[in-house]
Amino acid sequence: MAAPLIPLSQQIPTGNSLYESYYKQVDPAYTGRVGASEAALFLKKSGLSDIILGKIWDLADPEGKGFLDKQGFYVALRLVACAQSGHEVTLSNLNLSMPPPKFQTHPPMI
Repeated sequence: MAAPLIPLSQQIPTGNSLYESYYKQVDPAYTGRVGASEAALFLKKSGLSDIILGKIWDLADPEGKGFLDKQGFYVALRLVACAQSGHEVTLSNLNLSMPPPKFQTHPPMI
């Protein structure tokens, strides 16, 4: 028998100042939406592969809306932390204890 699914809103803590600061970077006007291109540009700073980032997007936007609300963005951040910590990128790993996600502040010079 499968364990009951816990709503995403109960899996991700709100009031996380680091996550809040990341959210302000992608939605400075507080529209409540982070578009796919804005999210992609930000999440690419994690250093993760496009394949992993695609999986993260699919899990954070399960309804295929093409944007993330604040909760969805928090899910994406938590999944980035999973991948960076060597855990599998799955919703069931959202509650694992792990360090926060890390992002490059400036892209490397090529």
